[in-house]
Formats: sequence, structure tokens, C-alpha cells
Amino acid sequence: MDELHTVIQSISGETKAKPAHLTVFREFLAHLEKIQHKAPRARARVVAKPAKRKTRRVK
Repeated sequence: MDELHTVIQSISGETKAKPAHLTVFREFLAHLEKIQHKAPRARARVVAKPAKRKTRRVK
């Protein structure tokens, strides 16, 4: 938690007052949520249809 606090402080640039751990955790969750919304969505895989077989004519 202390490392998280240090990282968020360095990102935000605020050095006046140290916020409570709960505030830091909420900021961390907000950052995760932003990252998640920016992530590209995975494309649905398109399944290729099997090739049609030609029937052989029997002579």
C-alpha cells in the first residue's frame, strides 16, 4: 500500500498533504477503470466455413 501511495503521488505531483490510504486506493481503482475503458476490445473470431466437396461422378 505504501508503494501504491508513492506511485500515485508521483503521478499526480501533489506533495502538500498525504491522503489517507483509502483515498489512494480509490484513486488507484479510478486509474484502472480508465485504462480498462481505453483498452481495445478483442475482435470476435470468424470461423471459416469448411470447403464444399465436389461429388465425383461414377461412370
